[in-house]
Amino acid sequence: MLPDPHPDASTAQPDLPSSDSAVEQPLSQTNSGQTGSGQTNLGQVNAAANPLSPGLFDDDLYNDDPATKPRTGLKWIVASGLVLVLGLGGWWGYRTWQRRSVDPVVVTTGNPSRDTLENRVDASGVISLGNQQTLKAPGDVTVESVLVQERQRVARGTVLLRLRDRDLEQQLDEAQIRTEILQLQRQRQTEVRQDRQRTVQRAQERLSESQALLEQGFISEDDYDSDRNDLETAQSELRGAEVELQQSELEIRQNQATLANLRARLADNAIVAPFDAVVLNIDVQPGDGVQSEGNLLTIGDPAQEVVLFDLMTLDANKVSVNMPVRVSVIGPNAASYAGRVISIAPQAITDSEGGGGGSQAMVKAVARLDRPSGTLIPGSAVSVEVILVQRENALALPTNTIQQDDGEAYVWVVDGQGRAQKRPVTTGLDTLEAVEILSGLQETDTVILNAPPDQPLVEGMTVETSSPSSPQSDNRP
Repeated sequence: MLPDPHPDASTAQPDLPSSDSAVEQPLSQTNSGQTGSGQTNLGQVNAAANPLSPGLFDDDLYNDDPATKPRTGLKWIVASGLVLVLGLGGWWGYRTWQRRSVDPVVVTTGNPSRDTLENRVDASGVISLGNQQTLKAPGDVTVESVLVQERQRVARGTVLLRLRDRDLEQQLDEAQIRTEILQLQRQRQTEVRQDRQRTVQRAQERLSESQALLEQGFISEDDYDSDRNDLETAQSELRGAEVELQQSELEIRQNQATLANLRARLADNAIVAPFDAVVLNIDVQPGDGVQSEGNLLTIGDPAQEVVLFDLMTLDANKVSVNMPVRVSVIGPNAASYAGRVISIAPQAITDSEGGGGGSQAMVKAVARLDRPSGTLIPGSAVSVEVILVQRENALALPTNTIQQDDGEAYVWVVDGQGRAQKRPVTTGLDTLEAVEILSGLQETDTVILNAPPDQPLVEGMTVETSSPSSPQSDNRP
């Protein structure tokens, strides 16, 4: 059992004058190298009073003796310094461990590129010529002759084919005969009117003579009245002849209108081109019987090429007239042709021919090419891209390259020491495949495009770069 390190001064050191002399004397003697007996006894007393070496956890730290307070403060300073050194050393060690030399992570890198970015609506359509239309039969007719061939260009007014309607021809013949009969009747009515006019004239002359004779007393009044009645009868007959002649005139005019109508209908049987056109399809041959409104042939204006396409209702709300479009034949390496939207239907239509109630409502739209291609075949299927928004010469990166942290966009770049670093960026137009970079990157920056999914990137991590397996594709979605 160790003795009490702090014995009571009255019992442990009865012969020492004071504690201060007990401390100072052995220190001075030790430094001088003296080894007297008095000094030895004093050192023994001090050893008995302090049996343990002073340390960081010496009980003197808790001693309220004023003589020990300077040493206590010094020990606290030393202890705090050690803690600080250990903390700094741990932090430096962690940073060193974090930046330790390990096998670099292999990442795919690339550079931001200048490109044209677009947001668009994709649809499918059918090529058609301007004013493309199918000419119909005006009635139940027989094709008499076809005067053109498919793909032939014709001028406006050119007769394309002739039709024959036997019933119409018979009606025309009957109307012509009726006209001749009416003309004969009119001629007879004219003669009757002239005869009635002469009768009236004679009756008037006779009545004048009778009046003179009556005044001279050569005839009676009864004879005079008889001549007057004859005049009135002749005048009545004249008026009747004139009415009949007028009726004959009206019948002739009516029959002439019928003739004109029949001739016009027969003229419709000569099908002519309503504008400068190209013959796209001929549905009949000479001798074919065609019912009323039956298809005869299809023509179109080769100076205009249009695309008829359908839009989903959600997409139709984004599209407006005069928006640019890009049209291409469905297939690999197909050329594209520029145009613009010229019309959008005001309502959606459900095509129930194929599947009944499950059909989706679509909106009909039409686009016209800026210049005729000369190669697109009317009726062929094409793909239509309606360009909603476009950015030309935009600095862009693939969409999956952009990361988000609390709503802030950033990318991973490789610095000059081959280490991964976060780089905040400001983005613009966001498409399906690429994002516009407004600020934060230059074209010369090396951006990490893809990293191993099992190894998240950490700032300062050493990476090994590799180029994409194929050249960066066109960022246009």
